[in-house]
Amino acid sequence: MKYHSFCSFTEIIQKKENPTESELSSAYEEFVNHLSLVASSELSIIGKLRKMRQLELELATYRNGKYSVPDNPTTIYLTKAVALVRTEIDLLHFAVDHPECHAVPPPVSKRGNTTPSLHWKSSLVNLMELITSLDYSGFVTDEKGNRHSFSALVIAFETFFHVTFSKPYDLRADLARRKKSPSVLLPKLKENYEKNIVNCGIDRR
Repeated sequence: MKYHSFCSFTEIIQKKENPTESELSSAYEEFVNHLSLVASSELSIIGKLRKMRQLELELATYRNGKYSVPDNPTTIYLTKAVALVRTEIDLLHFAVDHPECHAVPPPVSKRGNTTPSLHWKSSLVNLMELITSLDYSGFVTDEKGNRHSFSALVIAFETFFHVTFSKPYDLRADLARRKKSPSVLLPKLKENYEKNIVNCGIDRR
């Protein structure tokens, strides 16, 4: 499996010494985020099922002792991961059997009009820079004020701007490896904002 999050999970499992609770928890959370991205992606039902079955097979292979797996808590996290994958598979089958439950009505504004369709015209790298900065800032929360996960932000921006990130974690890692220009989009946004804010509301009536 070439998924970064899955590789991180299995690397922890294959360690000769017992992994710490913190290592397992972090790797498991990354795996859950990846699973959520696959489930909400624009892949066909068959494509999603294929990926889910591959994940199920790999995880079951580890859990059934084909590889050297330490005792608890590793076994617990493996069992939870397999159960999550099987749940997503059941949900996909349910969506096929009951398409009326899967359909989501278009969002409606307070004025009763359908939300306009927005499309991102810059590069996905620049958009990932924006998503990552919002993730690190902690400014985006749910209705209860809890901080959203990185994967939740990715999914929201994919839906909002009609784009698809094939490997968001890898793309975020690429940003960290930038040397000369760690940030490209944000300085440009700042420049455009400061240049035009003085005319805000004057020339656009």
